[in-house]
Amino acid sequence: MGAVIDGMGVAREALAALKAAGADKASASFSRGEQNELNVDAGRMSLYRSTVNVSLSLGALVGTRKGSVSLNKYDGEAIRQAAEEAVSMARSSESDPANDISPARPLESFEHGPSEPDNEAMYRRLKEFVDYAAERYPDTKLEQCILDFGRGESCYANSNGAEFRDRSGSYSFSAMFTTKRGERASSFNYSGASHRGLDKPLKDWGSIDLLMKQSTEQLDVDSVEGSFSGDLIITPDCFGDFISYMDSVYIGDYAIITGASPWKDRLGQEVVSPLLSLRSEPNGPGIEIGYSYTGDGFRAENCPIIEKGVLKNYSIGFYASNKTGKARCPSGGGAPVVDAGDTPFEDMVRSVKKGLLLARFSGGSPSDNGDFSGVAKNSYLIEDGKIVRPVGETMVAGNVAEILKNIRAVSRERVDYGSALFPWVLTGGVNISGK
Repeated sequence: MGAVIDGMGVAREALAALKAAGADKASASFSRGEQNELNVDAGRMSLYRSTVNVSLSLGALVGTRKGSVSLNKYDGEAIRQAAEEAVSMARSSESDPANDISPARPLESFEHGPSEPDNEAMYRRLKEFVDYAAERYPDTKLEQCILDFGRGESCYANSNGAEFRDRSGSYSFSAMFTTKRGERASSFNYSGASHRGLDKPLKDWGSIDLLMKQSTEQLDVDSVEGSFSGDLIITPDCFGDFISYMDSVYIGDYAIITGASPWKDRLGQEVVSPLLSLRSEPNGPGIEIGYSYTGDGFRAENCPIIEKGVLKNYSIGFYASNKTGKARCPSGGGAPVVDAGDTPFEDMVRSVKKGLLLARFSGGSPSDNGDFSGVAKNSYLIEDGKIVRPVGETMVAGNVAEILKNIRAVSRERVDYGSALFPWVLTGGVNISGK
């Protein structure tokens, strides 16, 4: 990783500078990451490069006033100036009793994954993928593919004595592609995943192979006829978006602090279908690429978010917990795992009278009550239990909570993205409309 840097030493130096500048309490986060990257552009392997990123974040509390500064330097003078700026910002900010730092915890160190890339294996796997795509899907153009190996160190320390150090390495792969035949072209699509090793062919990462196959089927699309209330089978690639919507509208920091969340008083109650169970699993085993500690200085612990439809935890951090009196999420809320159901995907399709296989959704953020609308991309019309044809220019509208309440089946099959694990989900009562 080039020159060795004592990341914890940098964080501790920053704490000392913050205290010297007048902070009553202080926190510092330091990270240094290096990436080795192989690129494919327009179907050809085009670039190999290494990049290094360094960041240092300082937080100062003067009483209950908070100031923070981020920088990409870590020499003594830069740290001293940043510390003075953070304290100055704190002194001029509004007082808020919810501002605080995590309690004392002896240094915990974590090691995950390889420390060096296997460059030969990276090249071999990427070439294998390019050759596979060219042979299996000759009309599909690889617009851009990136295979990288990232390794680095992140450290957290605060003036109460909480300290964490994490060193990790992992591979990430993403592919964006479209299919062209004559004057016809499909909408672009993409997928990707992260893993600790290169044991599997890249085509099997995430849902890349399936989406490339579907891309070849999507050269000719048309919107649905008229408008109707129908079913959705939401694919794993798309269901992650709805989990994010649920977080932002119902259980995340902003929704809980402002009181806008319709679920703000629903902890311990059934809020969605009992077929849905969602866990936050930063320590695995369902998640391969997790994390060891949260950004606000706590050890990350696995926890349920939704258990058989019942809300078990909000995904709020330390500040939101102090602000509202509600319990802090032990995991920090990331690394989502949705439990598999007992329905094969093909049986889900057979149960749909009329609806869509929703593979990608393009729309704005939901409203504060969870209403959303947008365009179904790379999706298919389902009629009488059969996937009929790909569709385009088709609108989908509904409410996030209602979609999650109306879940009728969760698939046995799931897609592993390394940092998330999602199934196919069948739900109903969605407004679907064509031109």
